[in-house]
Amino acid sequence: MTDTSAIPIGTTITHDWVVTHEMTVASHGVVDLPVLATPNLVFMLEDTCVFAVQPYLDAGDLTVGTEVQVKHLAAAKTGESVVTHAELVAAKGRRLSFRIEARCGGRTVAAGTHERAVVNAEEFKKRLMGS
Repeated sequence: MTDTSAIPIGTTITHDWVVTHEMTVASHGVVDLPVLATPNLVFMLEDTCVFAVQPYLDAGDLTVGTEVQVKHLAAAKTGESVVTHAELVAAKGRRLSFRIEARCGGRTVAAGTHERAVVNAEEFKKRLMGS
């Protein structure tokens, strides 16, 4: 199992995303707006955290999301580039805590925190299947 204390606090990463129609409010429901939907924004922020720590994980380990606290502060339209940023701010036991942010142009689209837990992929899948 990965020793999370070996993952440097302050590890950061940014990732660029382009808002596609499939990521918009219009594609998810009855509101016809060509802007990034909050669930997709959260997905982008979570994946950015995954990218940040993946190189430090032992073979067979992965991280799963356990908590998300995010404020969706501004819209990002279809075709715009959203840059997500994650910084590891704490690691305790299997838990990893991140500060997260998304920006589009000069505006902050989202800001918050995210926690993930390191798990062994095979053991996690076995628990899911009831074995």
